[in-house]
Amino acid sequence: MNRRFERILLFIGASWNLITSLLTIFSYNTWFNNQGTQQLRGADGNELIVGSHLLDNVSKVIMTFGLFMFVSSMVTFLIAVKMKDNKIQKKILIWIGMWAVIQLVSMDIIGFVIFLLSFVIYISKNKAIKLANDLVES
Repeated sequence: MNRRFERILLFIGASWNLITSLLTIFSYNTWFNNQGTQQLRGADGNELIVGSHLLDNVSKVIMTFGLFMFVSSMVTFLIAVKMKDNKIQKKILIWIGMWAVIQLVSMDIIGFVIFLLSFVIYISKNKAIKLANDLVES
């Protein structure tokens, strides 16, 4: 059984994650910093110090999440390229399942649906490969 459809879904999922990570890093982070700076303009000394530290910490969290998504999308691209036909690769199954859960936790419904479809199709083809191998052996 070839894994063409799973590869396509993984490429789509990785592309989606790449786009959202770049938007998070460059657009959302910049917008958040600009909005935070505008809100802090009328603040007094103590509020300004606390607010700027809070703004900096939240900005670091946004950047870290964006970088995490970026690196994971690159790993997903590599997994899609290295996926082998007619083989059951449990680590790939674990990666796809884990990434579907991460997408759900981060409230990325589009990414969740893409990775869930890939996960279900991968499991069903694993079952077919296992049955085909059992028939060849007997």
